[in-house]
Amino acid sequence: MIRLQLPLALTFLVISQVSWALTLNGIGSYQQLRKEFYIGALYLSQPSSNPQDILKSTGSKRMALKVTTKRWSPRRWSLQWQNDIAINNPFSSDKELTRQLLEFTGFLQDNLRSGDEILVDYVPAKGTTVSINGVTVLQTKTHEFFKYLVNVWIGKLPPSGEFKTNILSEAPNPEQDALLTRYNSLSYDDGRSKEIEGWIQSKRQAIIDEENRIKAERAAAQKKAKAEREAKQLAAAQAKKAKQAPEKKAESKPTYVKPKPAKKKKVITQKKKVDAGATTSTAKTQAEKAAENKYYLKLYEWELNREIRNAVEYPEWAKNFGQKGTVELKFDVNRKAEVSNVKGDNEDVSVLLVSELHRAILEVVPFILPPDSLKGNGWTLSAKYVFDPKTDDQPYSKKPSKPASLQSNKKISRAEYNRVLSNYLDDVKDIITSSIEYPVWAKKLNQKGKVKIEIKIDKEGNVIDQKDIALSRHETLNQEVRNAIESNQPLPIIPEALKLNYTKTVIEYSFQ
Repeated sequence: MIRLQLPLALTFLVISQVSWALTLNGIGSYQQLRKEFYIGALYLSQPSSNPQDILKSTGSKRMALKVTTKRWSPRRWSLQWQNDIAINNPFSSDKELTRQLLEFTGFLQDNLRSGDEILVDYVPAKGTTVSINGVTVLQTKTHEFFKYLVNVWIGKLPPSGEFKTNILSEAPNPEQDALLTRYNSLSYDDGRSKEIEGWIQSKRQAIIDEENRIKAERAAAQKKAKAEREAKQLAAAQAKKAKQAPEKKAESKPTYVKPKPAKKKKVITQKKKVDAGATTSTAKTQAEKAAENKYYLKLYEWELNREIRNAVEYPEWAKNFGQKGTVELKFDVNRKAEVSNVKGDNEDVSVLLVSELHRAILEVVPFILPPDSLKGNGWTLSAKYVFDPKTDDQPYSKKPSKPASLQSNKKISRAEYNRVLSNYLDDVKDIITSSIEYPVWAKKLNQKGKVKIEIKIDKEGNVIDQKDIALSRHETLNQEVRNAIESNQPLPIIPEALKLNYTKTVIEYSFQ
């Protein structure tokens, strides 16, 4: 393999700060939307063009970055690194690794500027150290942290194919010589190092203060718990001394507090059409027709957003990194429910969150056909989702109201009313019960029983209340039914002909 030949003076200048023998493996320009943020260089004890060999190597390694942009904000730094880490690495439940990655992506207190140098050094038996302008930011004893960072450069989705090629140095080229010359021309001074040191000290002090606060709260809670225990012990001793028989407590029926089950993605497998309700055939003005078409379009968008919201799953990396924000995307959809031109201005939001809403749109929209009454062959609609690690709740979205020309005071017969209501409730029961699965271990342990839970549904298909009617002896079976109710929301809307604000039904399931 041909290696990139570097002038001796330049090689010495670049690695003069390294106290162990390393060789420049490659150097590349990191860019986003044609804007360069830094020049990155990878040093290895044993040069290699194979990403897996680099990751598995237990020798010394260095990632060196020199900032080239005039201003790199803490928020932009954090989002770029977190997104790059997430798309190039498998999700890890290692809390310590996550803490280290969060510290690395969140240590900035002010903007980076041209000339700032960030070094990520791995030394066998010592671990990984991150420094900026000579000031240590964090240290870890593991190799895993270095692997997650270097994968940003040599993983499956690097900044660009050219960047990865240059870092792996598969072939020498004049561009790398020019990059190395420019890399060595960038520098920082002692004043900048002291400024950085001030950031780090401030950050560390803030962490210490927060830890002290948590310790103080924990100590206060322990003190309070101890006092309560002592009070209970004293009361018990007094009761025993008085030889008073304990009063029989009235038997209380346990109340059910709905848990927060793991959210199951509701997958749509069959196409369905938005029900716009019955239309009248009377002659209408142009203004009435325009108002009706606007209503049908809003109704279609409302129904799509209901289903899209239900299909969104918080990306695990994004949740672990605490990424949040509101994502809004516009898209074109035609009469056949085919999606195109998905776009939106979400520059300040993590690409992980934007990508998830994009995915949900592509998954849901093709299965929801527009109302027959909606005029036109194509429309531009929008979808919005609020990502918050603390809650899945979304802002209330009110169903569009029919214009006066579509409203009817005509009452349906009692027989028709009962038929429509019965069909609706049957649909609701089928949707929920068809998603119930017999828990594997419950089945192996031969756990059986019948579960009956009454649910109250509002006119927009939301379960606003539920009550246990009959439960099995096994909580696992009871919880499976509750989870099915939760995961299938929103349910179909109550037919407008019924003119109901809510209705009730009983979900019954036998595990046998």
